[in-house]
Amino acid sequence: MRTRKFSRIAVVIIMVVVVVALAIIASVFTSFNDHTYTATVTDKERIVKNDDGDVDSYYLIFCKDDGGNYYEFKNEDNLLRLKFNSSSVYNQIEVGETYQFTVVGFRIGLFSWYENIIKFEKIN
Repeated sequence: MRTRKFSRIAVVIIMVVVVVALAIIASVFTSFNDHTYTATVTDKERIVKNDDGDVDSYYLIFCKDDGGNYYEFKNEDNLLRLKFNSSSVYNQIEVGETYQFTVVGFRIGLFSWYENIIKFEKIN
């Protein structure tokens, strides 16, 4: 009886460790899969979510490239990349201007996941 209880606890601990490890690996992977886009900003928006007093906000940047492709980028801080200037980035990006964006992550609409802007450079 005591062995069964111990083995159940061990299984739960192992499952928790695996889930935490997968979350860490996914976070690291999505924070270091840099790719770039050159696109013109068509709009930008600040999104605020309030879940029972727990307020979360981030910025969205909407763009279109020369090929007619549309993109939505998130602009939020990223601890692993030491990016803590999202408000400044949002302020500096201007609608109607063309930029080369370096982003990380994936755009998966089903989960409302966006690629996150890590850096940008204005194209003249």
